Amino acid sequence: AHPNRKQALIISHWPQNQLPRNTSSIKKFEILQALVAVRNARAEYSVEPAKRISASVVASNEEEKEVLALLTRLDLQNLHFTNSPPGDADQSVHLVAGEGLEAYLPLADMVDISAEVERLTKRLSKMQKEYDGFKAKLSSPK
Repeated sequence: AHPNRKQALIISHWPQNQLPRNTSSIKKFEILQALVAVRNARAEYSVEPAKRISASVVASNEEEKEVLALLTRLDLQNLHFTNSPPGDADQSVHLVAGEGLEAYLPLADMVDISAEVERLTKRLSKMQKEYDGFKAKLSSPK
């Protein structure tokens, strides 16, 4: 224990104060959480760093959307603030960034659909060949 302290810090009570809660800082932190969520989604789907993607943001507060859009490379012209999930929600990446703050990023913007279909088709045919090979080995008397 510290010589000027009556009890160990780990069991001390949180200091009480009458300071007002800084709601703007809390808001900024929530926006930061949203940024991280969008950036993580972009990385996960290998979206080109320079590519701007559209988004629907379901938010109880519309503050600082330009900052959000700029830092996450969202397309400002296609950034919609709404009170409920968009119509294409089932074809979107859904991010919950915090209390009262969600984003829907359309998959069509995140992924080159034809390239993705091609990649998955190749993978499927490779797996089919492996499967056929295993099946042939299993049915062989040897």
